[in-house]
Amino acid sequence: MSKLESLPRIASVGYDESSRTLEIRFHQLSTLQYQHVPARIFRDFLSVVSKGRFYDGVIKGKFPEIKIK
Repeated sequence: MSKLESLPRIASVGYDESSRTLEIRFHQLSTLQYQHVPARIFRDFLSVVSKGRFYDGVIKGKFPEIKIK
């Protein structure tokens, strides 16, 4: 799983290419998994300046979501 850590609102981001699962852990200790996320979305997420804005506009509500904790 590829990971990115320590963003202002987001504690870490991981992506499993084989299952196309994006996992986001927030600083308020909740962790969400998004299913069926194309690798391109993860790569774009890593490259944008505002991760929170990208999350709100491109990921949140656009893919099946599972709350882990």
